[in-house]
Parts: sequence; structure tokens; C-alpha cells
Amino acid sequence: MPVYQYEDTRNGNVVELEKAVAERDKVPRYLKRFQVPARLTLVGVGEPLDNPLGVNQTNLMKGYYRQEQKLGSRFKSQYTPDSIKRAALRRKQNG
Repeated sequence: MPVYQYEDTRNGNVVELEKAVAERDKVPRYLKRFQVPARLTLVGVGEPLDNPLGVNQTNLMKGYYRQEQKLGSRFKSQYTPDSIKRAALRRKQNG
């Protein structure tokens, strides 16, 4: 979920709240949402700073592993494990 920044009109403090997009404006009246946040926070991206070109094989596989642990036997990928590995290797070679 995205993190939104709000100004508390009572005292001028900045408040950060993690909210769904549809519920970002469902806050008390004294909180005013910043249209453009002072800083951008991405939650759950997990990509290290030393790999700016994008997804690497390790993080891709970790993401699939987390989904399998979270959903158990209900997790079904539309891709085969071999196709995921080939795509990650291609990305690594091109990057």
C-alpha cells in the first residue's frame, strides 16, 4: 500500500499514513493530504540499490518464494519455473 503524507492543520506536523488508494482521503478533517509528497516511499519493492537496472534473479525468486509461503497451495503462477529462470538470466545478461 502507498504511504501518504498529510499536514496536521492543528499544529503543522507532517503525518505519514499507509492507506489504500481508494481510502487515502478517508482521514479526520484536520489532516490535509499533500498532493505531491516531500519524499517518495516504496513499500515492498525489495530491490537493492546496487542493482539499478531492475529485477535480478535473486529478488525475483525471493518474490515467488514469499508468494508461495503466503498463499500455500493456492499460489499458481502463470509462468513455469523454467521460463522464470530463463527470463531472469536473460535480464541479467542484457543488464
